[in-house]
This record gives sequence, C-alpha cells and structure tokens, in this order.
Amino acid sequence: MTPHYLQLILYKARADLKVEAARGYMGMLWWVLEPVLYMGAFYIIFAVALQRGGENFVPWLLTGLVVWKWFDTTVRMSLNVIVAGKGLMSQVYLPKVFFPAVVILKNSVKFLVTLLLLLLFLLLYGVSPGWPWLMLPLLLLLQGLLICGVSFTVSALTPLYPDLKLLMNNVLMLMFFLSGVFFDTSNLHGWLGVLLDLNPMVHIIHAWRDVLLFGRWPDMSVLGLVALLSLALCALGLFLLHRFDRLYPRLA
Repeated sequence: MTPHYLQLILYKARADLKVEAARGYMGMLWWVLEPVLYMGAFYIIFAVALQRGGENFVPWLLTGLVVWKWFDTTVRMSLNVIVAGKGLMSQVYLPKVFFPAVVILKNSVKFLVTLLLLLLFLLLYGVSPGWPWLMLPLLLLLQGLLICGVSFTVSALTPLYPDLKLLMNNVLMLMFFLSGVFFDTSNLHGWLGVLLDLNPMVHIIHAWRDVLLFGRWPDMSVLGLVALLSLALCALGLFLLHRFDRLYPRLA
C-alpha cells in the first residue's frame, strides 16, 4: 500500500471519529461514558447481583472486558465494511484493505482512551505498576496484529459468503464467554482446557492480566504462537482482499 493510501486511511479514520463525536450533544464524552457503562453493567451483574469472585474481582473483570471489547467491536464492524463502502467504491478506486484498515484504526484510538481509563482505575484501586508494565506496547502491538488478521479475513470473505456475517456474530458471542473474561481458564483441565487454549484471545487476556494485575511477565512462548497465527491471518486476509479486489464492487 502506497503512502498516499496510508494518508487516506488516516484522514478517513480521523473524519469518522470527528463525525461520531459531533453526532450527539455530549460529543467525545461518549467515548468515556460508553466503556464505563459497558463495564458497569457487567460489574453489577456478576460482582453485585451474582456475587462472583473475590475482593480483586472488579479489576480482574474490567481488564478482561476492556481487552475483549477492542477485539469484538472491531471484528463485528469489519464484517460489513466492504458492503457498506459500495458508494465510495463506485466513485473512486481504492484497495479494499482500505475499508477494514479505517475501522481498525478508528477503534484502536477509542481503545486507547478506554485503556487510559482502565489504568487510572487500577492505580486508584491500589494496583502498583511494576517492570512488567513495560510490556504494554508489545501487548498492544500483538493484539492489534491479531485484530488486523481476523478483520482483514472476515471483511474479505463476508461479501462472497453473506451468511458468514450471521455465523461470525454467533462465534464472537460464544468466544466472549469462552475467552476467560468471567473465569480463570488456567483452572480448566482435560479436553475443555485444550479446546479453550486454541482461542488466541484466551492468551491475550491472560497476558494483559499478568502484566497489569499480577506484576508478572507474560508467557512469551505462547504469545509467540499467537503472533504467528496473527501474521498468517494477516497474510490470508490481504491475499483475499487483493484476489477479489475487482469483484467486490459488483457484489456489494
């Protein structure tokens, strides 16, 4: 992708964020309120109503929710992004990776705002930063790479197989409950533990909690496997987007 298209991605993402912020009276404040309300709802359900977890359950739960939401929101928006870009495709040629790239960049900016809120909450809660916090940029990069891989692939396939959108929405809902957001997957053994280990988000969420909450260095061997999977998905998604580049305007 040429620098010209990279500039277009940056411009379109910035424009979409401005439009989104100007859409309501509260503007950018919604970027703060939305994750707060999202996390608050699950806290009330699981920590207050169901009384699950111990004294440190709140930061443990919120960390998982924040990390998951970045992945979930971006992938869901990528499912229909090429079809939604039909109007722009009819006016000017753009490499089709442009559309999921804008979604990824836009949601990554919003995630950084949410992450800052989470870090502030953890500090106020009494969590002390340690040397493992130096891993935060690497975790951002690794999860961003996974999000790129999945988003590129599903955005490339959904126009060809529309039923994939419904399938992926259900898969994401299932992954939400099986990614260790609400329970510690390390306590599971046997076939179920092996099955959950195949979910890369299990290891991503576990690594975030190790670094932020427990002051531990994450398991780099496992994260290395996640990185390899993410690179493979990125390559597959980019190949498909290029392979069907001229076909998408007729399908959308």
